[in-house]
Amino acid sequence: ESIYNSMDESKEYNLSLEVVTDGEPVRSLCLIKEESSTEDEHSIVTGSQGGLLSCLSIPSCTTSIQPGGDGTRHPHNITSLLSVESGGYVSGCKDGVIRIFDGAHSFSGELKGHENAVTSLAWLPLSCSDDSSPDKELLLSGSWDGTARVWSLSQMECMAVLGGHENTVSVVGLPPLDGSIGRVATASAGIAQGNSIVDHKVRIWHISPSAGSYQAKLVHTVANDHNGPIRGIAFDPHTNHLLTCSNDATVKIRDLQGNCLTTLNYPSDGSEPMLLSLTTLHNAKVVAAAEDGHAVVWDLVHHTHRLIPHPSTVWTVLALPKGDFATACHDGYTRIFTLDATRTAPTQQIQQFQKASADSKAKSNSGPTPEEIAKLPKWEMNALTQGRSEGQVQIFNKNNKAIAAQWSDVSKTWIEVGEVMGTNQNAGQIDGVSYDHVFPIEIDVPGGGVTSLQIGYNNGENPFVVAQKFIDDHMLDQNYLSEIADYIQKRAGADGNTPTLGMTDAAAAAPTPMDISTNTSTTPTYQHLPFTTYRSFENGTEPKVFNKIINKCCEFYDQETASTTITKDHLTTTLQTLSDTLCATNRYHATSIPNSQLTFISKLISQWNIQHVFPILDISRLIALHPDASKMENQYIWESIVSSTIEKCQQMKLDPTSVQGTTAAVAIPMMSMRLFTNCFRGGGGSLKAVSSHLDRILDCAELFAISENKNVRLSVATLILNASSYIKSSSAGTTSSTADHILSIVGTIIGSGLYESEATVRVLVALGTLLLADDSIKVKAKSLHMSSMVDHAGSQHGEKAKAVAGEIQLILA
Repeated sequence: ESIYNSMDESKEYNLSLEVVTDGEPVRSLCLIKEESSTEDEHSIVTGSQGGLLSCLSIPSCTTSIQPGGDGTRHPHNITSLLSVESGGYVSGCKDGVIRIFDGAHSFSGELKGHENAVTSLAWLPLSCSDDSSPDKELLLSGSWDGTARVWSLSQMECMAVLGGHENTVSVVGLPPLDGSIGRVATASAGIAQGNSIVDHKVRIWHISPSAGSYQAKLVHTVANDHNGPIRGIAFDPHTNHLLTCSNDATVKIRDLQGNCLTTLNYPSDGSEPMLLSLTTLHNAKVVAAAEDGHAVVWDLVHHTHRLIPHPSTVWTVLALPKGDFATACHDGYTRIFTLDATRTAPTQQIQQFQKASADSKAKSNSGPTPEEIAKLPKWEMNALTQGRSEGQVQIFNKNNKAIAAQWSDVSKTWIEVGEVMGTNQNAGQIDGVSYDHVFPIEIDVPGGGVTSLQIGYNNGENPFVVAQKFIDDHMLDQNYLSEIADYIQKRAGADGNTPTLGMTDAAAAAPTPMDISTNTSTTPTYQHLPFTTYRSFENGTEPKVFNKIINKCCEFYDQETASTTITKDHLTTTLQTLSDTLCATNRYHATSIPNSQLTFISKLISQWNIQHVFPILDISRLIALHPDASKMENQYIWESIVSSTIEKCQQMKLDPTSVQGTTAAVAIPMMSMRLFTNCFRGGGGSLKAVSSHLDRILDCAELFAISENKNVRLSVATLILNASSYIKSSSAGTTSSTADHILSIVGTIIGSGLYESEATVRVLVALGTLLLADDSIKVKAKSLHMSSMVDHAGSQHGEKAKAVAGEIQLILA
């Protein structure tokens, strides 16, 4: 403790300054020195969820939005910022690109290599004795793609990749060892296993020069000492300690091997919010950002702590000179806090900030407003509302009061329980259905838009089951499963106590620490449109199922004349190796599929008879979802796989008798459509291959669109959905003929009346997504009189189909 300045225990942090820039949630901060600034002058660069950079000058309090000009706007939310010692700063973005800005805020270059959002940036100091490197320090980056990367800014190249992490990676540089060995600490978010998230790890790496580049060596790992995903990592140069924060509401102070020395617990009465980031101050304090709307300050000398309430989620915290710190808040404000009474904000401003924080909390605890009550179904009409299960709770408007009623399955009536009172901040309803907890989830979409959703959860339910149903209902990316489930667990709490019935204003509730965005654009937004990710067919990774596929391949091998160049042992060994890799889905970030195995599969698809090739297509479908197999470097192999598969489909068109009366008559259409579908969802290589052959693939989809088999129909519908999503999100755009082709297939499908409800919904979502891609597509759809077809299809296939059809009608209006 003697290394710290002595501090008066009675001093507390107070608001010094608060500034709103572009009004979007503030997601990242960094501290820079302007070229002409004095010793007491500095600037804070902020990155917003809307992709805008802003600069706040201290102490002049002047702000500049997009100080580098219009060309510096990011296409997605700015997830991390890092200052450059020589001037300028570096940004990490959800699009996976690292951008570099000079001291004048001008864009000066970019680094590409990550395949997902860049969420963490840090510097790796190099030894002074290392004369072989032109860099004094290297740039570190961590990403959702499960890797950390080491970059040279002088060469603008990636020097090393630190792989094998469990999902999101946080990075920090440590002091170098003697000689030329650099040290890096990384932390991972973990993976879903059963109903929990495990394998969140702290790793220590040695980075050493190697033939003009750098070599990374993993030297130490500490696993699972947090009780949830690790969200942030920091190094304290004053104590030479490493620190991590987690979803379990704790900060762990560690030695430089990653071993835990002590734990700082969130100071509360039982709530355990996710801690999203942390920093250390020179005055022996640790500050963390909490998703429940607090900044947490621990004083390590006096062993005290303090919560500083904010009006919304605090995304990140930043250490400032003189023991001050800054917070980035979801309400769009950047705030600075200080211990120095001479730099404290005016009393009235502090009171306004405290009132805004208190009002936000109170609003989430209050009962329903008169406006909310007016929107509830009338109690007098309750007989027209059929309950779905015994004990279901529904909120009604009775004499301008919100009352709760339970459904009796025996009497087929609603039984009044009592008036809804605002005593539980989480309880509420979605579409008139009451839940113990209602949480907002807002998901970023390509182009900077946002989809705003709500998820309902009742005490005692399995969070993973609820999360999976939510993903299925809204056709979201399957990768959100563990994050949504973990969010439910943290927000709902583990005690399972049944809260008093109540309602909540979702906009006032603390937002989810996922990809939240507030859309201030005048562009209309829709609940179901556009579809901004890719669906996939993932079943088959159970060893028992995969073994059946292998057995079928071996059976067909004996009937294949083209297989004489491949031994049966080679076939069996290769497929079994692939089975071992593909069935271990929780290890995808840590496993690889050699090019030799991919080439082997491509060769089988090309050479085997059309009656025998479908189990190989089935395996290819699963390979496409493996991140290593489908990476950009393997595009040339995926080009061959996709082309050979298209040829098999075309063969069915040219010679239908070749599969007539065989399993292949259904299996080839189904497996080929699912392979193409999964190629969209895979990595850069498979996506590039399938998109470059999109028109030929649509020819195949058109061939199979009116199949008598419902599994084939669902496969075609999902392929069309992914193709439309690709067109909507692709910066390269698409040709009018491709869009026309999809419109033609959609018209054929809807007009056939063959498709089941789920497949119809996917086709409708595909159409709506496509219409939002370009105004010329809307004009074409109107000329085809698709409006009446859509309306009819929506009315025949349930509430969701009807809702999507309604949104399409608005687009076409």
